[in-house]
Amino acid sequence: MAPLPPPAEDSGAAALPPPTRPQAGGDGSPLFLNSVAKCFQLLETLNQAGCPLGLTELAARSGLDRSSVQRIAHTLRVLGYLRQDTGSKALRLSGRMLEFSHTVLATHQFRDHARPHLEALNRATRETVNLMELEGDDIVYVSRYPSLHAVSVDLHVGSRLPAFCTAAGRAIYACLEPADALARLKAARRSAMTPFTVTALPSLRRALDEARALGYALNAQEAFIGDISVAAPLLDMRGAPLAAVNIAVPTPRWQLDDVLRQLVPQLLKTAAAINRELRYL
Repeated sequence: MAPLPPPAEDSGAAALPPPTRPQAGGDGSPLFLNSVAKCFQLLETLNQAGCPLGLTELAARSGLDRSSVQRIAHTLRVLGYLRQDTGSKALRLSGRMLEFSHTVLATHQFRDHARPHLEALNRATRETVNLMELEGDDIVYVSRYPSLHAVSVDLHVGSRLPAFCTAAGRAIYACLEPADALARLKAARRSAMTPFTVTALPSLRRALDEARALGYALNAQEAFIGDISVAAPLLDMRGAPLAAVNIAVPTPRWQLDDVLRQLVPQLLKTAAAINRELRYL
């Protein structure tokens, strides 16, 4: 069992904060359509709920008034993006929404180039391997190859986590201009997800400096208790970060020293192989 790291400064509740999304009201631009924002606010509420919701509960969770929810839900149901139970009248996302995710993945710029390398890393380590991208203040899972062993963290393609406390997020931030990375960290909501989450800017800056020097970033139980992650950046031909390759393992099977000795060299080798291919895209 790996020793627990010392509690981080500014630690707080371990609950996962909701992703920061633009709410109805917009950015003040005359180009912003409030009605479209409300539509996506409703869709995101259903997505985050993970279960069918009636109009009253959907209005309460989304923060929209019931009249707006009723009109938007009716429109989306007629267009085929929502389904409504004939008995309970509860609404849920329809299978048509899958067409969007399929298109996103099918047209992804470099996902197919990375796939054979990620699959090989997954087979070699027998542990969970992920391809992750930065989107706003969050890291988004683009590809995921699960461990052959039981895992304590159940995530999927499309899952989001705060970038500041993840190995993949730090690996990407470390490849940005230091001033840009620091500005992003200052602007981000840095809520502690575990007692070990580092939230203070000086400590985060040191973590990025270390990731810059080593070529990979480390996360020891900052996002989830019992989870150790290491990540290396993927770069375009100009050296700008595109994504990160990540290996995640549980502490009951792995000690931190073993992760650094056994997994990091394989991670760096895989990232280098993918980066060689990305130079020609």
